[in-house]
Amino acid sequence: MNIIPAYTITNDLWELISKIEALRLLFSSFEIPQPVQEKIRRVSLLKSSLFSARIEGNSLKLEDLESTLEEQKKKEIFNIIEAYKYIEKSIHLNEPITVELIMNLHRKVMEDIHADAGHLRREMGAIFNESGVAVYLSPPQEQIKPLMNQLFAYINNNREKFPLITGLISHLGFEKIHPFIDGNGRVGRLLINAVLKSKGYDFSIPIPFEEYLDEHKNEYYQAIDTGLKDPHAYLSFMLQAFHQQAVKVKDELFHELQKKETILLPPRQEELYYVIKDHRMVSFDFLRRRFLKVPPRTLRYDLKKLAEAGLITKIGKTRGSYYCVKK
Repeated sequence: MNIIPAYTITNDLWELISKIEALRLLFSSFEIPQPVQEKIRRVSLLKSSLFSARIEGNSLKLEDLESTLEEQKKKEIFNIIEAYKYIEKSIHLNEPITVELIMNLHRKVMEDIHADAGHLRREMGAIFNESGVAVYLSPPQEQIKPLMNQLFAYINNNREKFPLITGLISHLGFEKIHPFIDGNGRVGRLLINAVLKSKGYDFSIPIPFEEYLDEHKNEYYQAIDTGLKDPHAYLSFMLQAFHQQAVKVKDELFHELQKKETILLPPRQEELYYVIKDHRMVSFDFLRRRFLKVPPRTLRYDLKKLAEAGLITKIGKTRGSYYCVKK
């Protein structure tokens, strides 16, 4: 079985690659204030992780992550975030992609979710549709390692001059191998980012292409299903996903940079400031409920810093005091 299809970079694919490259150069052509960059990076990373989990059936939305409910579903999302952070810290330029990396990604993604986290499947696997019907039977377990070696040979030989194409074809091949009982989709999408990182194809801000895939889930599954026979259609769809989300990131970035009122603060203090601004006047207890993971002492420190910066005003001196944005 050959899990790397023969493909050609046609004019329409080249046009999409060029548009994506233009956006990448745009992001690196001007200095982005650190607080703005951190905010966009944080939101993009959260979106990537959230929508990667949603593709696999997790029903949570961004606003649900602040609640104390659905802890197991939130665990799935935060595990993916940790896997993204692992890629950022562990992969360096020209460093080869290895089976050890794949196993570590799976271990992080499936931690406290599946007993076989970090272990290859030891039985036949399959992909099922929403009706529970098997739409793809994965290769026998004894073929996993030879096929993974075939995949790594493609990724690490540097013959493909477009890193994004390498990442996308690698994702297709990985999904066809289906080396784990569960978590293949999440790890396979992380593999795209790992390949780009190893090839030095950096956007400075994560591109949450998973959001597009979730919004076009049926098309995504169809592209994966027929990808080995029709790699052009697969690449066209995936490049479109990446381009559309890169445009979204650009728009979000420009929106932040062009705000009439630019507040450059550390991420948590910025979020705190806009919560107070949106509600006009809030109590400390209200803020504590909104920021459950932040210790009260730290929350008071942030409020003090906002007050010292002349951004908010504290009304009252007792436990019944309130905070509002300073006009």
